[in-house]
Amino acid sequence: MLHDVMIVMKTNGNCSRRLNLGCGPRAPSDWVNVDGSWNGWLAAHKVVRTCLEKVGIVDSNPQGHWNFVPLVHDLTKPLPFSENSFSVIYGSHVLEHLYLTDARRLLSECERILKPGGVIRLVVPDLYHMVDTYLKNKMGQIFPVNGTATPADYLNERLGFRLPNPTEGNILRKVYTSWKDFHSHKWMYDSESLINYLRLAGFEHVSHKQFLESDVEGIADVEEAERVLNGAGICVEGTKTKLLLTR
Repeated sequence: MLHDVMIVMKTNGNCSRRLNLGCGPRAPSDWVNVDGSWNGWLAAHKVVRTCLEKVGIVDSNPQGHWNFVPLVHDLTKPLPFSENSFSVIYGSHVLEHLYLTDARRLLSECERILKPGGVIRLVVPDLYHMVDTYLKNKMGQIFPVNGTATPADYLNERLGFRLPNPTEGNILRKVYTSWKDFHSHKWMYDSESLINYLRLAGFEHVSHKQFLESDVEGIADVEEAERVLNGAGICVEGTKTKLLLTR
């Protein structure tokens, strides 16, 4: 596995020191792009995806066809990198897809592989904004309740824990959907809770940041406005403790 990782890191003639966790379809070539989703796996197995689309197991969606192959890795497992490997770790809308125990384990792994003084930056959906919108909807401040939709319905949709309907289609499609449970949300965060968990993982100088406000060089290469602005998400950034020099 480490041999494969080094091949990925040495693409384009240089060794990237920036890690993009849960990269999705946006993956700059000078970052190490890791994704554990089915779309990530199928990006490396295009013939398999075509066959699954033909039998109706996978939707024929152009957004699912990635033009690159990420390093496919299950983020509930230890990261396949040695200690102090990266100067930057970035992850956008990935942590909420893990159970809290797995998320905390991943944060510990990030602390392990980040270089002393390195920066970690995470973007997650904003639980505070969701709840605030729900309460304002209840009081009719944003829109009046009409038809069958209620403020609770909108909140559940934003939370993203489960789809409103069970999976339809053949048995193979239902099995595939159950296997890709990673796509549902498992735990949600506001800025205070995410800061807390980063601190518990050993990071320091952890704070809430605005869109593109960062100590990460080239943050605009990976950060997307639609995942942060207008209540879509929060950005939290911290650093790994620097080693103390001994005489």
